[in-house]
Amino acid sequence: MAEYNLNFKTKTYSIIKSLVDNFKKELLTEDDEILLNLIFSKNPTQDELDEFLSKWDIEVVGGHKALMLSYFMKMHPELNFTKYVEPRLNGLIQYYRFNNLKLISSFTKICREFNKHGINDIMLIKGGAMKHLRPEFPRVMGDIDIIVEERDYEKAINVSKGMGYDVDEYPHSADLHPKGTQEGLLDIHKYIDMETGLEKSVCNDIFHRAVKQNVNGLDIKIPANEDLVFILLVNLTKNLINKTSSGGNVYILFDCHYLINSKKDFDWNIVIDNVEKSGSKNQLCLAIKYINNIIPDFLSDELMKSKLFRKDFENYSALLLYKRFYLSEMKEHSHALKIGDVIRNPRLFKEYMSFKPKYFICKRSIIKNNPYLVKNILKIENKLVCE
Repeated sequence: MAEYNLNFKTKTYSIIKSLVDNFKKELLTEDDEILLNLIFSKNPTQDELDEFLSKWDIEVVGGHKALMLSYFMKMHPELNFTKYVEPRLNGLIQYYRFNNLKLISSFTKICREFNKHGINDIMLIKGGAMKHLRPEFPRVMGDIDIIVEERDYEKAINVSKGMGYDVDEYPHSADLHPKGTQEGLLDIHKYIDMETGLEKSVCNDIFHRAVKQNVNGLDIKIPANEDLVFILLVNLTKNLINKTSSGGNVYILFDCHYLINSKKDFDWNIVIDNVEKSGSKNQLCLAIKYINNIIPDFLSDELMKSKLFRKDFENYSALLLYKRFYLSEMKEHSHALKIGDVIRNPRLFKEYMSFKPKYFICKRSIIKNNPYLVKNILKIENKLVCE
């Protein structure tokens, strides 16, 4: 892990760990971490499970997170669950399985219509692909994601509109909704957005390695395991940065664990090649560091071996930590500290006059895009953990 000294003789400050810790604090409770460490224990024991269940209440955590324990129950039939918990976990599986069937039915209907109009190269990604690969494990899915060849993209949108769906269009994808609703249904991509500007460069390779499989009676391409891991990890980073899909991000651990361990010759070089071509080194490395911070050594650290890359990632992490957490906190405080409040309460005047100019300076591009300045501000403001 990269470290930043700042010339202090007795202390070394970790920018990367500071960033990852902030994400973890934002998304996971202590109980979530205990659950994840139990689930991914290499040799879980009955005593460990009993100890966990004695302090865990399915009614409190809710179905979204409890589904993770349902997975664990299916993965370890040798372990015994309580009479209170087991039927509820089985009921949860059935509930999400039913929800998945509704989405899959719409997906099948739309893709059949695509085929009728000559759109035959359809690739299933993310949760939809994992649901196909592991049908016994229902998913938490708001929609199903597919990629079509860029030449077919506009046609796919027009066919969808012709079927009566509302379509929200973005530069890289289009979201389909039942008429008059915002209900998730199908997300049609022409490439995978990684916010690098080089995303299209890997689409052809991923399509080439994908294999057509029978998905609900249709010939649908399923990406290679390595490509799915790549897609899932860069998507995790995008979700972390943009505060999206927070509830579903933990399921990426299940998916990656399965994809890596179910293929004896899993080739990290394919992942690394995708990273190089798409310019997503930092995005993938953040995902790996985040996951390994929750469950040590869960994913390969191959990308971190290069000293040059460590330096690049440190700068990336510093800028992200500054903008995503430090500046956002300042912005929130600035909005709450209004001039009207100061007029009504003169005691706030000193705070207003010291904070507002500081925020004005800190949010300037010349500051927030300079890794050196950002690192020093984070150190001065005690936003870095000491190792």
